[in-house]
Amino acid sequence: MRPVLRALPVNCPACVSVELAQEEFEDITLDRCPRCRGMWLDVLELERLLEADPRALLKEDRAFRPATGDAEGRRLNCPRCKGTYLIKLNSLIRPGTILDSCTVCHGTWLDAGEYAQLARGGLAGRLRKLFGL
Repeated sequence: MRPVLRALPVNCPACVSVELAQEEFEDITLDRCPRCRGMWLDVLELERLLEADPRALLKEDRAFRPATGDAEGRRLNCPRCKGTYLIKLNSLIRPGTILDSCTVCHGTWLDAGEYAQLARGGLAGRLRKLFGL
């Protein structure tokens, strides 16, 4: 993955004052926090990300252990909408994985480790596990 330049700063909804860095993964631009390694995915990017070959991203996501703390707290702001609270949703892909989502732009915030949980969910996740991905 390589960093990409962006015009407007976007802050991490978990770390609040830390600016997200853009990274290219296949043909998807990820907004990632350099501190907590969470990811902001714009509408439909999560679906595209789960369909991509995720080996490098999965390896990094599995290895990262976030600091414990505000797991249940409400995220302050959507990085895109700047003022909309994120709501917590139970993932349909992997029940038990709680995602933060914006009700306005429909983007999704994944805390570090949640992508690995989602990638293991469902039929696609079982096939990845079967083939060692």
